[in-house]
Amino acid sequence: MTRNTTEVVQEFFGRFGVDDLPGLPELFAEEADLVVAGAPVVPWTGHLVGRHEVEGYFQRFVAAVDTQHFDVERIAVDGEDAFVLGEFTHKVISTGKSFSGPFAIRITVRDGLIQRYQTFEDSYAAAMAFDGS
Repeated sequence: MTRNTTEVVQEFFGRFGVDDLPGLPELFAEEADLVVAGAPVVPWTGHLVGRHEVEGYFQRFVAAVDTQHFDVERIAVDGEDAFVLGEFTHKVISTGKSFSGPFAIRITVRDGLIQRYQTFEDSYAAAMAFDGS
């Protein structure tokens, strides 16, 4: 039986919340599309394609920041699309600088797997926190 959008998104955040990094990529389709806009100084930004790239994204993310606060405030589902709203505070390990703000994530689920994962956050604040000057 194929999991629906709500089930997949809930499982994703459940795994993310307990640092199950090895388990995250298996929720993504082989040809998954991941888009995170931002400056090249932020190690997880870019347009990534494929489950292997998704795995690298999450590894770079957790290696770069110490998440001090992460709160999912709302998940809205419309068919195969889920829209996630929340707030976070991350401390950049290499600079010691923190950045905070709201986030939005669009997740598209087809055939029980994440097909698209696109984040929206304050990319300027992230770039400034990664800037060592």
